[in-house]
Amino acid sequence: MVEFRFEVRARDAAGRLGKLVINGRKIETPAIMPVVNPRQLIVTPGELKEMGFGIIITNSYIIYKDENLRKEALERGIHELLDYDGIIEVDSGSFQLMRYGGIDVTNREIIEFQHKIGVDIGTFLDIPTIPDAPREKAEAELKITLERAKEAEEIKEIAMNATVQGSTHLDLRRYAAQKLSEMNFEIHPIGAVVPLMEAYRYRELVDVVVNSKMGLKPDRPVHLFGAGHPMIFALAVAMGVDLFDSASYALYAKDDRYLTPEGTKKLDELEYFPCSCPICSRHTPRELREMPKEERTRLLALHNLWIIREELNRVKQAIKEGTLWELVDERARSHPKMFAAYNRLLEYREYLEENEPVTKGSALFKISEESMRWPIVLRAKKRAQRVGKKFGEKIEHPLFGEIPKYLGLTFPFAQSEGEEDFGISKPSGKEALTYIKAIAEYQFGEGASRAFENALVELSRKTGMPRQIKVNGKHLATFRAFDGFLTLGIEGAKRLMDILEYPRMRVVVNEDAEPFVRRGKSVFAKFVVDADEGIRPYDEVLIVNKEDELLGTGQTLLNGRELKIFKQGMAVKVRKGVERL
Repeated sequence: MVEFRFEVRARDAAGRLGKLVINGRKIETPAIMPVVNPRQLIVTPGELKEMGFGIIITNSYIIYKDENLRKEALERGIHELLDYDGIIEVDSGSFQLMRYGGIDVTNREIIEFQHKIGVDIGTFLDIPTIPDAPREKAEAELKITLERAKEAEEIKEIAMNATVQGSTHLDLRRYAAQKLSEMNFEIHPIGAVVPLMEAYRYRELVDVVVNSKMGLKPDRPVHLFGAGHPMIFALAVAMGVDLFDSASYALYAKDDRYLTPEGTKKLDELEYFPCSCPICSRHTPRELREMPKEERTRLLALHNLWIIREELNRVKQAIKEGTLWELVDERARSHPKMFAAYNRLLEYREYLEENEPVTKGSALFKISEESMRWPIVLRAKKRAQRVGKKFGEKIEHPLFGEIPKYLGLTFPFAQSEGEEDFGISKPSGKEALTYIKAIAEYQFGEGASRAFENALVELSRKTGMPRQIKVNGKHLATFRAFDGFLTLGIEGAKRLMDILEYPRMRVVVNEDAEPFVRRGKSVFAKFVVDADEGIRPYDEVLIVNKEDELLGTGQTLLNGRELKIFKQGMAVKVRKGVERL
């Protein structure tokens, strides 16, 4: 029995900070798997593990075709062969098929070989159709890939990749993704994209990745095959990529090329190292140039690995902070083709908005004109326009233009920075309730303000800002100081349920979860049976049973569509449950 779990821990843009568990081995995503060629070990797998790379990829076809390696892998297993106790993924020979036009193995043979040598993640022999292939060729090769996927599904005994193909025909990419999602696979790489990256066709890469993502089930990790340059990590993660692999660290080192987060430099061009990794802090560029080729290559490869690791950590920290778009904006300016790709990604508004959290741990910074096209901004404008029809008094915001006055305390309007300051005026006692009702309308949707009729708003003695909202001594909600949203109490949730028609803002759980929710325990995804598809990440939600009886309130980690699909990990952090009388 294969042990495979993938759960989301935090998110920003369409990016996810996740936990991936395979056969007892754990990694945090987004993650990169360095390519290990067992014939040419510039850096050993053991050294990779020590550097923090908990997953690597090697080529099962290379091992299969080498008589000595094949014999040893069959006798000892791939983990002992490579002396590596992390997760080992293997390719099937598809890359060689794309590069050289043919290989000497069948789909069944390579899958069975992967089983026998004990890989953690296998890959069946898909047909990688290069960019710009004629449609007829792309369709014919995709048909073979899907047939081989069906064969793999029937015989596989390990976690397995199912690679999305379709060349640059975006409808074929979506079709392939949908068909593969219907099958029993664990991970979905996006294949045959190396030629796009080698030609700096990043704009088209965005089209391929996003259209593939739109067709895939969201509960499966997505792997961008052959992507390993740090300059692309932030953009790719913002698109929804969870895993990367590349031999770039070694290939570039052999060519005396030095990786940076913004691009690649030739060692001959460098007078100083712009890096403080263990290699750069101990050597000068001149010292490396004077070394024997083999030693220089190894040290450059180690530097390249440190830069890759550092950039992925930077991306993960940005997800935690809610600043991934800022990092994407910064990295996009390293090359005109990257900037074009960034702008192309921002055109996928509906896809991005569905995955964009409703609130973030950091303020919105207007760092460019492009930042005003981020999904959090477009959503805020749309919601503010709707709220303005009911709460008509307007104020001028330096970033957003005219907004309803009573949203002036709420994210992202209050928590934003541009060239000019936005002065937040504290509500008077009489106005405080109008602020709360406008926020409810903005946060929970049309009509939600009625849940706060006749409420009393308590103001903080220290700050003068709203704090607790009550009716006849009963707690309705708490005004959150850090983002100006409302955290619902049980009485407020009951009132909101009376106003919002089913299934609005609801997460429906089965009877197994009911007693735990009532005691304030978090909801795990496997217990969710339905949800409002309008729910967005980090929304405050109503947790109900199948009879639409309120069980509790909480903050969701997943959007509405994901809530209905995910079967692993936490779905809703319960704030308060409704105990039975």
